Amino acid sequence: MASNNYDIHRFFCMNCGEESIPLPRRHGKKHEKFHRKKLYCIHCREYCNHVECKNEIEVAKFKEDYKDGVYTEEAKESLAHVRDSWIG
Repeated sequence: MASNNYDIHRFFCMNCGEESIPLPRRHGKKHEKFHRKKLYCIHCREYCNHVECKNEIEVAKFKEDYKDGVYTEEAKESLAHVRDSWIG
């Protein structure tokens, strides 16, 4: 009964483009399309922004955008921000 209140959303690292750990999201908690979330990337072994994808269409769009370099600058800024927050 309670498990029907959640959808599994997939998160993709903006730095390496790989899929990270999926997270359950409540039906009522809506985020904008391609919501950013700072998560630990199991591939990069760092905390960085990930893009939330709710369905296969969004996954395909993320992969296309990543291939085209859309997230390159934002990923660099995200990594720099995280590293700076740990130093100071």
